[in-house]
Amino acid sequence: MAETLFSLLKLRGRVEETVFGGWRRRVRGALDSRSAVLAAIAPARMPFLDLAMLAGPGPDLAESAEAFLSSPRQAVRAELDFYAEHHGRMPTVLTGLVDTLAVRHEVLSVIKAYHRVAVGPHWKRMRAHLDAERVQRGTILLDHGVDGLLSSLHPDIRWRPPTLYVHTPDQFDCDFTLDGRGLLLVSSFFLPAPVICYDPGNPADCSLIYPAPLGIDHAADIWTAGTSTQALANLLGRTRASVLTAIADGVTTTGSLARRLDISSAAASQHTAVLREAGLITTRRHHNNVLHNPTQTGLTLLDRRGT
Repeated sequence: MAETLFSLLKLRGRVEETVFGGWRRRVRGALDSRSAVLAAIAPARMPFLDLAMLAGPGPDLAESAEAFLSSPRQAVRAELDFYAEHHGRMPTVLTGLVDTLAVRHEVLSVIKAYHRVAVGPHWKRMRAHLDAERVQRGTILLDHGVDGLLSSLHPDIRWRPPTLYVHTPDQFDCDFTLDGRGLLLVSSFFLPAPVICYDPGNPADCSLIYPAPLGIDHAADIWTAGTSTQALANLLGRTRASVLTAIADGVTTTGSLARRLDISSAAASQHTAVLREAGLITTRRHHNNVLHNPTQTGLTLLDRRGT
């Protein structure tokens, strides 16, 4: 749900045209008359109507949609009041969200239709990109500690111990003291700039959402299908092809491969051993972890442009 909403922000303008230009043109060409609802949810300036907060975390849009339908009236009203306070009014198409279930269904219908065009066809590769970003940040944390991690997140995020400065041009200035509470770091595929998210009624739940870097070559891999998954599975076997693809996507440890593919760690080790012997991956030890990386031969087999 969150990435679908963030993609509406990226759909505007011509920022990062080399990376998102083709995607914008395809999506804009598929929009219909109901896009006015999308414009109301995500206006030109922040904040947008945060349906993701109302839906809560979910593995897919369907589960998030069900959670939103059952959101308490008080929570929906509070979100609408916050929206209206910052934009001066509430769009007519959204006024019935508090009391009318049919309006919630209609809004979700528009979001789902948009998701099928803009996000759904590419979601597997988008999620793999975010998984790889998470692995990279974990490696930075192991090598350089918290200071190195917080100093490398984004140009608009500066770490001057003990204060983290986040430049968010669309949010009002404020100081937020964690008082020993944790800060959840979340990478985003579509978000154009970092944002701080927290519920004033539950300040212990605070998140920093930041854009995951995306290069031109990697973007091309995401927007296009690349080599046929079935053809690769026919060559290597379905599970082994999935292991190689996951490693190329940035899932580098044996344990994370086992979790990603829902196989045992022993099975993951067997598959990586075969791929290593075939020259498709390399393996090295990093502290207490064994890390796998694709070779150029492995990337060529996957039709990947980057390493």
